[in-house]
Amino acid sequence: MAGPPRLRLAVSLLAACVAAGALSAPPSGAEEAAGARLVVDCGDCWPAAFAFTPNGKQIFYLERFTGEIHRYKIKSGADARWGSVGPVDASGERGALGIAVDPAWGSGKKKAKWKRRWIYVFYTNDSPLENRVERLRKGRRGKGVKTERLAAISITTASNHNAGVIHFGPDKKLYVVTGDQAIPSRSQDLGDPAGKVLRLNKNGGRPGNNPLPGSKAFSFGHRNSFGFTFDPVTGALWQTENGPQCDDEVNLVVAGGNYGWGSGSSCPNTSTEGPSPRPPEHEWTPPIVPTGAAFCQGCRLGDPVEGDLLVGVYGSGEILSFGLDTQRDDVTGESVLYDHSSGVLAVERRPNGQVYFSDDHGIYVLT
Repeated sequence: MAGPPRLRLAVSLLAACVAAGALSAPPSGAEEAAGARLVVDCGDCWPAAFAFTPNGKQIFYLERFTGEIHRYKIKSGADARWGSVGPVDASGERGALGIAVDPAWGSGKKKAKWKRRWIYVFYTNDSPLENRVERLRKGRRGKGVKTERLAAISITTASNHNAGVIHFGPDKKLYVVTGDQAIPSRSQDLGDPAGKVLRLNKNGGRPGNNPLPGSKAFSFGHRNSFGFTFDPVTGALWQTENGPQCDDEVNLVVAGGNYGWGSGSSCPNTSTEGPSPRPPEHEWTPPIVPTGAAFCQGCRLGDPVEGDLLVGVYGSGEILSFGLDTQRDDVTGESVLYDHSSGVLAVERRPNGQVYFSDDHGIYVLT
């Protein structure tokens, strides 16, 4: 008899990781240097994405299978349902996959603060079947919920390569990573939102200073990504990229950059399609299924990892630490920072510098 959907998904992902070599041994010479403390225990909730309010006092997290949005108050430990999106299709790699908090949350005059309290979400809508980016805001004194759709991405019968991570950048623009929907040619089509890092205004419009004329894309030629982050020192965008059976990547994403995935891509040439394709900064062969990413900047984990890029791994449950060169544009080394008991989903930096991560049962802080 088939198990429940979450169990079936976990088994299928684990099988995929084994087939891809994701359970391979850690890098030579790596040393575990951190521990972790459970902060949000939400049972079988699959918090595939979470985000902090600008003051760092609250966490908003998204349940992948239900589309429920929860607000967790770190000081008191209070956890309450805030809202929801959907109905959600969570088959394969679909589901409620990305969440971001408006950087203006809590700012402005007291009587009008509620107008800036937008929550942004990426999810797979069940009917009609499509990936959506929406924002939600409660009314004054918490009455009612206003929802605005910012983007829609058509999907195919394939249930993989959805991507879905969203973050606000240092420029206060909304960045959205989209997968190629298992059709590689979509990644090179600048008129198609699939296979891109999109850069949007808060209302979903195209910023006038986007690098590609007429396009909402910040970069293109992407296959499937489960994580990206901005360097708090330089503002640069770093992204994890899931490839086919021969290659996973860490990319330094530049404005207008082409990352080489397209209709002719195959192993070992996974980053060679289109105009002036940019190679990755780091590769794994065989692949490891990298997920969330965040920087250790004031993360309280010691001088050896200060300033490093931290990357979660779904297959092994590890959190890896990557040293950067003095220009902070190249990877100089890789080590295992922490080895978790289950696959790592999202990795995020709290405004005070601490690094948090999630698995299928909750949210943790690295210590």
